[in-house]
Amino acid sequence: MRKVCCMVWVIVAVLGSADVASAQGTITGLALSPSSADAGARVTATVTGSTDPCGAVHIDWGDGTAITYATEYLPVTQTHAYRSGGTFQLRAQGMGNCHGEARTSIVIKGPPPPPPPPTVEPRLRAIVLPGPPEPEPRTPVEIRLEGTGECRLTLDFGDGNNQEVRGTLPMTLRHTYALPGRYRIVATPDRPCSDRRVANLDVRGPRERARITGIDVQLSPGGGESVRSITVLGNGHCTYTLDFGDGNSETRGTPLPDTVVHNYPRVGRYTVVATARPPCSGTIRQTFAVVGRDLRGSISRVVVQPRTTRLGEVITITVEGTGTCRFEVDFDDGGARTITEPLPYRLTYRYREAGTYDIVVWGHEPCTGEGNTLVQIRR
Repeated sequence: MRKVCCMVWVIVAVLGSADVASAQGTITGLALSPSSADAGARVTATVTGSTDPCGAVHIDWGDGTAITYATEYLPVTQTHAYRSGGTFQLRAQGMGNCHGEARTSIVIKGPPPPPPPPTVEPRLRAIVLPGPPEPEPRTPVEIRLEGTGECRLTLDFGDGNNQEVRGTLPMTLRHTYALPGRYRIVATPDRPCSDRRVANLDVRGPRERARITGIDVQLSPGGGESVRSITVLGNGHCTYTLDFGDGNSETRGTPLPDTVVHNYPRVGRYTVVATARPPCSGTIRQTFAVVGRDLRGSISRVVVQPRTTRLGEVITITVEGTGTCRFEVDFDDGGARTITEPLPYRLTYRYREAGTYDIVVWGHEPCTGEGNTLVQIRR
């Protein structure tokens, strides 16, 4: 009796296990709503099958999107939007304790998918220096590497420094040069990036600001006693107003030195004034006389102030004497002036090199007399 009872329980246990093992869902169908659609519209997919448990359904939408959806029973409903037109093949497959698969297709109306981007050949095309052509030292310089693709290269700045660079071209870097000079910038790419490129850069010292430093008034060659050649001395490009001292004036914009010819029909004493406009600086005046033809003056001596000065500074030379003279001034540096003025007469001068100079003045007949003096220019 005990053996029969045990056999009954074994049979029941085996049958129970068979029921659990057979409790698995099976996918039998895949339906779409709507059956066709426009690109961007949402499409509903319904996966159908047996009513047994189904743990997960994997849906491949056919456009590169494939998702596993967790569930408990079939049917399963999910939505999806296609971004471009075309015919797409869908597949629904059971996962885990779910078996079977179903397939279908759908036509999506709309533009076709964009073509894949073209393969970009990594290549360095040029070194571009978009900043000022002659930057000053200690000022960051912008260096632009023109080209395409991902590139790894060595950038030699030409001043003993270099940098390993990696990135997508074009790219921009900055470098600061400590000293003035000409620098050769070299970019050497590593394969597969190609084409070595070179650019030259001139770094110069701080620019001297434009300014007026003096006025030189001379008889204009061939113009007669009333015509004067007026030279405004200085450096740089300057906009300035020139007052001729006779009621007339003129505004000019030009590199210095600048020479203007002006006629003074009346005998008299005139003061010419040159006044700079920012960013040019300086206001200089010079007085001279327009006289008749009686040039029988006499030169007595020459005085210079200061007698010792630094290079680039202005000195004042005074030609002393009486009457009106036409006389020559030799500055002993290759420069000279011929002047016709009443004495005493004062003029200014600037030497470009250091040294000791013997300034000599002598009169042209009928003017008489001469003189000289020494000036020392130090660095």
